[in-house]
This record gives sequence, structure tokens and C-alpha cells, in this order.
Amino acid sequence: MKSLFSAIFLLTLYACGNNQNQSKTAIKHESKEKTISPYFGFLNQQKDSLIALPMDQAMEGPEKYNYVIVENQVSPLEFVQNKMDNKESNGRQTAQNFANSEGSLFKISDAIKSGEFGMLVNKAFLDQYKIEEFTKVQKETSPAIKEQLEKKYNRKINKSTTVAILSDQSEFNLTVFENQQDSALAVFSYAKDEQLINLDFPALYDDISTWRVDDGGQFDNEAFQILTVLRSEQGISFISIFWGAEGYELNFYQPKKDLFTSTAQAYGYSSPL
Repeated sequence: MKSLFSAIFLLTLYACGNNQNQSKTAIKHESKEKTISPYFGFLNQQKDSLIALPMDQAMEGPEKYNYVIVENQVSPLEFVQNKMDNKESNGRQTAQNFANSEGSLFKISDAIKSGEFGMLVNKAFLDQYKIEEFTKVQKETSPAIKEQLEKKYNRKINKSTTVAILSDQSEFNLTVFENQQDSALAVFSYAKDEQLINLDFPALYDDISTWRVDDGGQFDNEAFQILTVLRSEQGISFISIFWGAEGYELNFYQPKKDLFTSTAQAYGYSSPL
């Protein structure tokens, strides 16, 4: 009888301990921060504040965005308030019209050296992505990469330029192919060894506006720019801006097999006055 009582007592202790461990595990799991969808914003002239741009996706609560990536810098971020525009606003999402613009207003904690735009994220995002340094260049793409591109797209290249080189000597190239009747194509590529990851810009040729309003039918290397390169377990991602005559388009591109896909996008109006 005594041994039976001891066995029941030990089983009860084990069950209680196991339940406590399960409870601690559940609490730990629930407290782990989830990665939220990145959001874009534009900075003021002092580069100490930011207003979130209107985007198709909903902001997952401005207070959840506690970091900002501006070019090659990361800074803590603090949500201040949602503000309305005023009668002095000219409708432009630019630093010059910052004080008059509407949107979610944030305070940037650290001093930002350069950059007009930022991507808002949380700590969980930064645990997955690290900034990769790169050097901007302007030189003709190597014959080997051009041969790869012509073979892949089955069309002749008009012009191909290496626009950035990473520390491991991988590179980004911007290629414009010859038009096929009214079909125009530009391709932005990440190249490392034999690997190519591409971002296609197909368009209907127009000698006034092909890829952007009033671009004269030309894909301008200066119009499409890399702002930030990020590395994760999935590979290389990047933040870009595509300038046009009336505004700009911001994107966060991630690799999916041999293609880049946009997972966050925003537009801003900046037409000259």
C-alpha cells in the first residue's frame, strides 16, 4: 500500500512539472515577435523624422514599426502621431513639403547621414535580414553575363551596364534589349558565378512614355536605383527607387527561384512645381 501511494505521488509531481513546462513553453512562444510587412516612408530635410507613404497594404499598427532602414543605416524608430495635411500642402510627398503632409509621423532616433526614403520594419525583420554593403559603378557588363542574358531572353542586347558590385564580387546589371516591333524589355539582374536572378520590365514601346511617363522611350540607368541590399537565408534582396517625371516608386524585392518579386511597394508624388 505504501509503495502504491509513493507511485501515485511521483506521478502527480511529474504531471504538475510537465504542465508547468508546457505553460512556460506556450508563454515563450506567444511572446516571440512576428515579422510584419515592411512599409515605406519619406524623410524630412533634417533626416530626423519620417512620414509613412500611402500603400495598397494596410499598416499593421504604426506602433509596431520600431526600426527604419535608410540606405545602409538602421535606426530605432518611434511612432509620434497620425497627422492631417494642412492648407499649405502642395500634395507632394517630398522633404520640402514634409511639414504640410499627412500620414503616420515617426521620430528617427539615430543621426541619418544620407537618404530621402526609409523602409519601416520591426526587430523580427532585422533578425532575418542584414545590410550588405555595395559599391555603385557604371561599366559595361561582362561578355559572359551578356551572353547568358541573350540566351535566356532570346533577343539581342542594346546596352548592358554593371551598376553595383558587392563585397563578394557578385554584381547587379541593368540591361536594355533591342525592341522587337513594339515590344520593349529592360532587365535588372543579380549575377554571381553562373547564377542569375532577374527582374523584368516588359513594356509597349512608345517614343514619349515607355517605362515611365515622359521617359522618351529610354530606360534611364539613373532613374532606377538600388537604395539598400539585404542578405538573408533566402539570399539577396534589395530596396529600390524608380524615378519618373511625376513621382517615384519604392519596392522591396525578394528572390523567388530565378526571379525577384516585390513584397512591399509604395508610390510618391513629386512632380516639379
